[in-house]
Amino acid sequence: MSKKLKDTFVIGDVHGCYHTLLKLVKKLPKKAELVFLGDLCDKGNFSKEVIEFVIENSHLCVKGNHEYFMQLYLKKALLKDDKSSKWATRRGWGGRQTIENYKKDSSLLDKHLKWIEELPLYLEKKGYFVTHGFGLPYYKRRDEKYLHSLFSNRIDDATHMKDWEDFKEYKVINIFGHCNFREVLRGKNYICIDTGCCYGEKLTALNLKTLEIVEQKTDKRDIITP
Repeated sequence: MSKKLKDTFVIGDVHGCYHTLLKLVKKLPKKAELVFLGDLCDKGNFSKEVIEFVIENSHLCVKGNHEYFMQLYLKKALLKDDKSSKWATRRGWGGRQTIENYKKDSSLLDKHLKWIEELPLYLEKKGYFVTHGFGLPYYKRRDEKYLHSLFSNRIDDATHMKDWEDFKEYKVINIFGHCNFREVLRGKNYICIDTGCCYGEKLTALNLKTLEIVEQKTDKRDIITP
């Protein structure tokens, strides 16, 4: 991230909502530094376009659980017609839209999977801990045993884990997504900005300097089709 946070915006779970993303970006300063919280793919109709946008513009991004699923299953589904995974078959997991999306342009497959493989699980900047899942309980526990939790942990799970009660005293603010709320969820030292874009709600960006939010209602073209 840049040294100055004035025009640094963190963007919540896009989930293939490409048209919504473009509308949101137009509301931000032209030279803004964008940081994505992962889950660029699945559920919405344009995962390929969203990922290509982030790559081509050299935006920062952490790995989400849906990038992890895509990394595991997309190539098997496309090249080997292996759709045995829950990601590929269950509507709620959103893999079916991604498979169809890449069928129309499989030439980007290797490029995008390589990029996903190299995504970091967290970013740190000036008192902020940026993760996909609720990563605050693992801020001081980033060894191999807990890495998966940085993109899979949900805030409801963590608040019931007595072992992590000391995370409330960490001198850092965790910015994360993964947990879908209609409005931005703010705590003493955490902010969740997944506001259900792929479910017809809105996509949210958070200014790291002011903690103000910018929102964009979901474009109808991006919403999941039956």
